[in-house]
Amino acid sequence: MSKLTNDKPKTNNFQRIRELGYKQQGIISLMLIERMKPNYYLFAHVTDFPQEHNLDNMINTLWERLLVKGAKVSLSAMEDKIELLTPDEHEFDMYGVYPALYFCTAVLSYINGLQSEDDLDTVAVAKISQGCIVHLIEYQADTELDNDAVREHELMQNEMAFLSSAIDFVESLPLKQLDAKSIRQKAIEFALADGVTNIGIEFEV
Repeated sequence: MSKLTNDKPKTNNFQRIRELGYKQQGIISLMLIERMKPNYYLFAHVTDFPQEHNLDNMINTLWERLLVKGAKVSLSAMEDKIELLTPDEHEFDMYGVYPALYFCTAVLSYINGLQSEDDLDTVAVAKISQGCIVHLIEYQADTELDNDAVREHELMQNEMAFLSSAIDFVESLPLKQLDAKSIRQKAIEFALADGVTNIGIEFEV
């Protein structure tokens, strides 16, 4: 997978994320994952990649674990299921396998972080989403680009703007006044409002 860029605007976003509470960081992680999910489904549809487990149900379960006190989830079992849904890049001669891989990597990173509350790392999930964008930009350019070229690309500009606005959204969300269903619904609606994934693929909301 490609390198990540390292620039001041993103560092500011990352610092803002680190200053959020645990539940706020989890919400942003899952928003980023929801925004990447259509990339995976497009790949699975085009290739008929076997879906041995229901991906939507698993992501919904992660929302429940984050937002519902006392929700019981076997993270190790879910990790195993996601690994079964992860394609091998060497078995597919098409670009679409890479966004699918980045999505699965983001989910696994989030699940790994849940193993211990201290290890939850929303910045890692954000970097995976941005790494997916870098990979596409360099794939289309057929060369490795410098940080300035990557940062100024429309897709990366959109991603940084989305992350900033997602942080604003979570900071303004009255978590104590809303039930889990409302929080999840509002967060997903915000994440998918533009009708495009992190790499600009359009989907129906």
